Order: sequence, then C-alpha cells, then structure tokens
Amino acid sequence: MRMLKIPLSDILYEYKNYSQELYDSIMRIGFSFPITVSFDDNQYICIDGHKRLSVLNDILKKYPQYHRGDNVCVVIKEDMRSNDCWRRINVH
Repeated sequence: MRMLKIPLSDILYEYKNYSQELYDSIMRIGFSFPITVSFDDNQYICIDGHKRLSVLNDILKKYPQYHRGDNVCVVIKEDMRSNDCWRRINVH
C-alpha cells in the first residue's frame, strides 16, 4: 500500500448521506484515518470513505476557504500484492 495526498476532485466516490456528528467531527479535527482507494484506468476510486468524502465535498461548497483544503490523505490499495492476490484465489 502507498499513501498519497490528492485533491478531492481526483477521487471517484458515491455521495452518501451522513450524520451531523460526522460533519462536526470533520470540521473540528479533519480525517483521523486516510481514505482507502484503488487506482484503475488512471483514476482513484474510493473503496472506503464515501461518507467522509461527502462531508468534505459539502464543507468545501459551504466554506471554499476551508483551512484544511481539498487535499485528502489516501491509502492506495494495490491488487497485485501477494497476500491480497492469494486471498482472493485460495478460498475454501
């Protein structure tokens, strides 16, 4: 796995409804954990973190000068790692 910081606009995700508590938490402290993405066809695709990205999208619409900005720390899950590769094939 690799970690990067990329703009929200570079991540394909599905907008999800979220709680006010999640919104307030992200406004207060940002993301505690990176978003998990895959990289396919020259695009970052969200695997885990759709709600958090939805919150960030709404924050940026309301506060364009949000002090944390639009860059998101992501972990890129690579499909070709040996453990992940064998885990999918060797299912009993």
